[in-house]
Amino acid sequence: MLSIGINDAYGVFQQHYQLNEFPDVSTSLISWIGTVQFLVMTLGGVFSGFLCEHFDTRLLNSIGALIMGAAFIGGSYCTTVTGLMVTQGFLYGLGAAFPFVAATSTPAQWFTKRRGLATGIALAGSGVGGMWMTSATQTMIENLGRPWAMRVTGIVSMCVVLAVSPWMRVRLLPNKNEQVIDWTLLKNPVFIMYLCALVFAIAAYFGPFFQVPSYSVVVLHQSQNWGSNMDTLMNGLSVVGRLAVGLVVDFVGPLNLMILNTILAAISLLVFWLPFQSVAMLYVVDLTFGFAIGGIVSV
Repeated sequence: MLSIGINDAYGVFQQHYQLNEFPDVSTSLISWIGTVQFLVMTLGGVFSGFLCEHFDTRLLNSIGALIMGAAFIGGSYCTTVTGLMVTQGFLYGLGAAFPFVAATSTPAQWFTKRRGLATGIALAGSGVGGMWMTSATQTMIENLGRPWAMRVTGIVSMCVVLAVSPWMRVRLLPNKNEQVIDWTLLKNPVFIMYLCALVFAIAAYFGPFFQVPSYSVVVLHQSQNWGSNMDTLMNGLSVVGRLAVGLVVDFVGPLNLMILNTILAAISLLVFWLPFQSVAMLYVVDLTFGFAIGGIVSV
């Protein structure tokens, strides 16, 4: 809910930075704040996963929680894009790498018959986090200002992750001599194709989440609240996608659902969004892309 959910809600910050704080800075440069956030969280997951297997996951998650909170609180005092890239981007991603890996890998260790559903429920938390964090962030920015919105977010993320860390315990411990990365997998051409497909699919994950709020204001001439609500809707549909796919993946097969959801996500952007500039079609994009991308993440 917090590791990916806060990143899902970055579109509200993007909208605020672009329209209010840094109107003379390019949209692409501002979006790097959220990009670095997710980049560090996922790349750091390689090493945090290794650490979680060899040390106490509960302790590492607690350390991650402290870093997450400190990153947002520190970012509240930053007045430059570079400073926010370091705090809100890099430091938050570094801290979130621990609960991100534990939350996505631990449930699968405790289930066999309904492993897909268990993982889908866990990952649905990211959509739930994106829903309430999007609305909460927009409300806090309007009523308290961006600095206090970040401080509250930092305190909430730190306290909640600290509270649940004692229960995030692994069941299966690996061989202590295990390599951090098993390079022999790279000799398998099927694995290489699957890895490349995942890289391209997930690379497009946050583009719409980051850009829909500001697109709603700049292109469709809607209010900033309306733009953040569209992000909330997309996150809501991603919850549905995660749960629906998690429910049937154990019967249909993960690769079949990966193919179907990837095609649907691509169609929603190439066919429904790019050719049109209308409110009605943006609703369609929200519904289809939100559902499809949620399914991809769940699988």
